[in-house]
Amino acid sequence: MTNFTGVFLTVENHGCVYTVCTEGELYSAPMMSNGNVNFNEFDIVDFYENDEDQEELKEIQAALIDMMMRAGLYFRQSSIAA
Repeated sequence: MTNFTGVFLTVENHGCVYTVCTEGELYSAPMMSNGNVNFNEFDIVDFYENDEDQEELKEIQAALIDMMMRAGLYFRQSSIAA
């Protein structure tokens, strides 16, 4: 089971809501016509098989990770070279 953080980003022109798991992987779920989202429908975003611009998807992922970091829900490992 994937552990979502509770940080979500609605992108209306994509017709979906995005989130990231605690490891930073991007997921999306379609929005219904009334604007609701079924949280059981989140699926991993395949950047190469997606109709949306890859750079825009990367920006969405980065924004979600930034929001998670600000909320204290995501921590990046520092890469310290010995």
